[in-house]
Amino acid sequence: MRKEKFFPTKVLLLIILLLIVLTAGCSSKEVVTSPPSKTTETETPSPIQISHKVYAETLRDDEDGTILLELKITYPEIKNPGNDSSISKINEYYEVQFNDFITNIISEGLAIAREDKEFAKSAEYEFRPHEYNRSFSIRYNGNNLLSVLSLQYQNTGGAHPNSFWCSETFNVSTGKKLTLPDILGGSREDALNMVYETVLAQIKETEGTDKFIFFEDCKNNARNYYSEDDFVLTENSFMFYYQLYTLAPYAVGFPVFEIPFAKLDPLAMNIPVLPVDKLENELYNRAEMLIDLNKVTFYEIFGLSMLAVEIPENPPNNNFVFPVKDERFTTFAELEGFVRNIYVKSEADSLLNNGRYQNIDGKLYADISKDGGVGYYVYWNNYSYEINDLSQTSATLLIYTTDDSPAGKENITITAKMQKENSTWLLEK
Repeated sequence: MRKEKFFPTKVLLLIILLLIVLTAGCSSKEVVTSPPSKTTETETPSPIQISHKVYAETLRDDEDGTILLELKITYPEIKNPGNDSSISKINEYYEVQFNDFITNIISEGLAIAREDKEFAKSAEYEFRPHEYNRSFSIRYNGNNLLSVLSLQYQNTGGAHPNSFWCSETFNVSTGKKLTLPDILGGSREDALNMVYETVLAQIKETEGTDKFIFFEDCKNNARNYYSEDDFVLTENSFMFYYQLYTLAPYAVGFPVFEIPFAKLDPLAMNIPVLPVDKLENELYNRAEMLIDLNKVTFYEIFGLSMLAVEIPENPPNNNFVFPVKDERFTTFAELEGFVRNIYVKSEADSLLNNGRYQNIDGKLYADISKDGGVGYYVYWNNYSYEINDLSQTSATLLIYTTDDSPAGKENITITAKMQKENSTWLLEK
């Protein structure tokens, strides 16, 4: 089955610009240049412990306070209590990558957002804040190897958001970022040829079937548009990928190709298969989402403030209950669904039944007499978190941040419990 080609020059230029502006850290120089050592299963069989560092910022127009840009970056930090120099080099790599990302977004991205806002004003359409997001997942962690896959997401008001994958694989014992030949062996040309041969063979298997979702000239693009840094290790395979638009339409997503370790023998490195365990990555992604949702709940709904209400010019005496005017929650059921997607049943019941919000004929009302301000100084724009005591139904979430109160700045650790209820991970409090 032939598919219509859609790979215009402008789209390729957009991808190139995205790489230059947003991913300077992905092409940072190698941490060290010493050759990788052979890795054996007995050297470091256990995984290294990794915290997720989170930085978020909202940038506004100085003149009218309009939100121009929102960014959030999550990147790994390896726990290093022994101050191991190799671990320090990997952490330094991600710090440099983080700083490059922030610098480029604040200089380039903010200027683009300002221009878009002015154009929206002159063209009389609604300006929507630009969004930049970067997250990561650990794909291989053990046997002195660490492989990380990051997703960069950019939404600047176009027809659809733009996304980009970036990855690194490190030899943990040396701190070296590994290349294709480091892992596959042979020369750079030999390693690239192995990639191309695998891609062409796997594409060929789908020709003439409904699984053929590629451009007509995908075979040429496979050679012309592959970046040799675009690979990761999984628990049982060598996986490489192509960016959006390179081999297939945007809707297809990132084209991914894998070679099982068993079919790669001999390799330059010994890479044992790891036990398949998807729970930790799944739980880390869910934990970060719950932290964000809990922040919204505390800042805007049940804690520091409450949802905006519609108060008439001449409200009746002794009446404090008014309809909520928030496009996110037009009914009580919508608020209830939001809360129950964050907290375990006992905590959700406690919040929903505390009288702050009421269900009147299905509509959402708020009692403004229960809106009270409190002092709160915990800093949620720059924190790190990790998960301990993980089981199939419970986990402990540790969050490291600062409390910048009038009494002085203090580093604090917040401990939260996560429980699995009805197949969903939720916060206990």
